[in-house]
Amino acid sequence: MKKMFIGLIAAVSLMTVLAGCQAEPTKERPGTESPQTETPGNTETEKIKVATSIHPVNELVRIVGGNYVDTWKIVPEGAEAHDFEPTIKDMGELSKVKFLFINGLGMEPWMEKAVANSGNTSLKVLDLSEGVSLIDLEGHDHDHDDHEGEDAHDHGEFDPHIWLSIDALITMADHVRQELIEMVPDGEEDFQRNFEDFRNEATSLKETYQEKFRPHKGKAFVTGHAAFGYMTREMGLTQKAIEGPFQEGEPTPKKLQDLIDFVKSEKITTIFLEEAASPKVSDSTL
Repeated sequence: MKKMFIGLIAAVSLMTVLAGCQAEPTKERPGTESPQTETPGNTETEKIKVATSIHPVNELVRIVGGNYVDTWKIVPEGAEAHDFEPTIKDMGELSKVKFLFINGLGMEPWMEKAVANSGNTSLKVLDLSEGVSLIDLEGHDHDHDDHEGEDAHDHGEFDPHIWLSIDALITMADHVRQELIEMVPDGEEDFQRNFEDFRNEATSLKETYQEKFRPHKGKAFVTGHAAFGYMTREMGLTQKAIEGPFQEGEPTPKKLQDLIDFVKSEKITTIFLEEAASPKVSDSTL
C-alpha cells in the first residue's frame, strides 16, 4: 500500500499540470523572465494578467485560461504557504493586476493585509473554495506547544487543503471557468473546452485510484502534516498526523504518546513527511 499511496499523492499533484502543458510558463516572481512557447490558436490574443496565490490555484487558472491568461504566482516554489509573508515588491506587483485567485479557507492569511498595502482598491479577489464540500475542523485537536496568545488558533473552521480532493479540483476549475468568461467573454468557447478536458481527465484519475484503494478501505497512514483529509475522504483511507492542518507546531507529550500507541497498534513502519520537515518527531514516533 505504501507504493500505491505515494503514487496517488504524485498523481493528484501532477494532475493539475497535465492539461496545462501547452499554457504559457508561470512567472514565478516579479521581474523574472519566462521563456515563451507557441500554442495552437489564439496566439495573437492579448493576455489578461492575473495574480494567483499558490501553485494548485495557479495551475488551474493556467489550465482553464490557456492562451488568454498570463499568471503571476505570489507564493514561490519552495516557500511554506502557511507561513509566507509577501514582500514590498509583491505588493507592488499586486497594484498592477485586476484579479487575484486564491484558495481561501485561511490558506492565505497574508492576503487581506497585502491587498490593503498594495493600494489597489479595484483588485477583485476570487475565492475558489466557494461551492466545495468542506471538511469541518470542529473538534480538531489544537493541542500543540508553540501556539500561544490571542491569535493562536485563528485559522478558520475548515480544512483548507481542498486541492487534494479531485471533486474539489473540478469545482474549483469550474469556478475559474465562470470568472474567466466574465473577464474575457470572447474566450468562452476555449474556457469551456479546457474545463471539460480537465474534468474528464480528473474524473478518470479519481475512478482509477478509487478502484485501486477499494481493497484497502479504512487502512491508516501517518503523515507529518494533516493535509490529506480530502484525499482520504475520497479514497476511503484514514489519516493520522503529527501536526494539524495548519502546521501548528510540535505536538504535546500526550499527543505524541497517543500517536506512538497508534503506530504500534497498527504496525505502521512509514511516516510521510514534507521534504523540509524535521525528522525528530517522526523518529521518536517510530
